[in-house]
Amino acid sequence: SPRLSVLVPSPRGAECEARTMEDELELLGAMFSSDEDELVVERPTGGGATISVRLRPSSGGEQRRRLMEATLALELSQAYPESAAVCRLSRSRGMVGDEEAALLAALTALAAEAASSGEPCVYALVEAAIEKLTELNAGGDCPICRDDLFPRGTAPPPPTYVSACFHSFHCPLCCRRAELPGG
Repeated sequence: SPRLSVLVPSPRGAECEARTMEDELELLGAMFSSDEDELVVERPTGGGATISVRLRPSSGGEQRRRLMEATLALELSQAYPESAAVCRLSRSRGMVGDEEAALLAALTALAAEAASSGEPCVYALVEAAIEKLTELNAGGDCPICRDDLFPRGTAPPPPTYVSACFHSFHCPLCCRRAELPGG
């Protein structure tokens, strides 16, 4: 079971609200591995919770196909689920600014929609984020030549270099650029 770092227990007003949050935390605990420290839950004295989940795209188990990663932080107020979860991304790797902004905007809209009907949404937000990361991970452009990194219909795809920060380049271009003066 994942490492849950519960800093301070949260007093809850309604048993139903506490059960909803506990059910969501239990589900997340079953989804994320403890040995990789993927899930952290903090509970301030005033109620609510901050949940941080390390997200990776679904890649069918192929580590070399995981070109993106981010940590999703969800702040839940004491009024959750009637109050929208506040979504933030941090420690993103392999995404450019507009991709990160689009992901965050989609998650914020989903949180607002769920709050308007008083529905719990932590699981839905995590799943939506993973789905979007998977979609972004499947494509993307080489930042040097701006061509698709993984063009459809070509077998096999051109070799791709993945940097430590998960930015990806076509290997031949990356090598040529390194050979240039000042490259």
